[in-house]
Amino acid sequence: MSDSLSEIKRSLQHKITAQIKQKGAISFAQFMQMALYEPGLGYYSAGLHKLGSAGDFVTAPELGSLFARCHAVTFARVLTAVTRPTVVELGAGTGRFCVDVLQALDQLGVLPERYVVVEISGDLRAVQQQAVAQLPAHLARLVSWEAQPPATPFNGIVFANEVLDALPVEVFRWQDTQYQRLMLVDQGGQLTEVWHGFDHAMAAQLDQMDLQVESGHRGEFIPQLKPWLASITAGLQQGMVLLVDYGFGRRTLYHPQRRHGTVVCHRRHQANFNPYQDVGLQDITAFVDFTAVAEAMEAAGLTVQGYTTQADFLLATGIEQWLDPAAEFTAHYRLVTEMKQLVLPEEMGEKFKTMVGTRGLSVAIPGFQHNRFNDL
Repeated sequence: MSDSLSEIKRSLQHKITAQIKQKGAISFAQFMQMALYEPGLGYYSAGLHKLGSAGDFVTAPELGSLFARCHAVTFARVLTAVTRPTVVELGAGTGRFCVDVLQALDQLGVLPERYVVVEISGDLRAVQQQAVAQLPAHLARLVSWEAQPPATPFNGIVFANEVLDALPVEVFRWQDTQYQRLMLVDQGGQLTEVWHGFDHAMAAQLDQMDLQVESGHRGEFIPQLKPWLASITAGLQQGMVLLVDYGFGRRTLYHPQRRHGTVVCHRRHQANFNPYQDVGLQDITAFVDFTAVAEAMEAAGLTVQGYTTQADFLLATGIEQWLDPAAEFTAHYRLVTEMKQLVLPEEMGEKFKTMVGTRGLSVAIPGFQHNRFNDL
């Protein structure tokens, strides 16, 4: 480990330990917030290479342009249905989706008036700006960057790919006929798990989920999901919110086969289940409860129009149309390989889900011909 990475790790651990000393214990959600987002030190704030072959993990847009081309079909339907449309992308990674979807929309003859990238990471913003600078001028000028979603009213689209899974989660277990909250203390310089009771508000939140889990079951939930979703959609007057991530409906997510929870960490394309190692140097995620996402959309005044697997969404938006068997072999093979990674069940096809909510919009949203509302 380089000296700079070691310093990031030491400094972040010191801050976390200081919080524990001040409060006696901190929740897993606070630990995750600091590990990922602490200014200058957290995983998404410290200038580390995160995405792509040289980083820690690969997202769907990094595989090629097929993911963005399919989403352009859906985007185009909404962009033509509203006036002065804006696209807001949350957490744009390397900027690959932004670049590819704008080019695809340009080919369809449907462009937004502006494309706003909401990015809190300074190093990722720099990577995104470099990527966007390679676009033709008429596309590059559409793109701007903000630290928060637009607060002023706009029509159009809010899009997020693999953002929900990185929102801080509370970890619970059902024990002795009650929910217990995972807290962290410092014992001899080591982060150690202990269990406390939940406060009334969080206990009520869990009770409302009606999980029906067995004794000893451990799981996670996003405590701030409703206010977060309300905040990212506050300015949206007419349009859609499209969220893509890995997860399940509630009954499946909290099935006994996942009784040990779903927290998983990523570093250098290797997964592990220890969030307390390499703090600040690895990603920490949890599978998404899409039933909770639907509830949050409805609480924010959105209508849930669609919920399906990534495979069904991409097939419904015509992913096969870009595969030309008569094309040069290497190019054709690359696209076939990309498509397999996106849609096969053992790859991203079934694990990743897509959910769309709309506000003030009556058009049918392409990609949701095979809804799976029964899974929620």
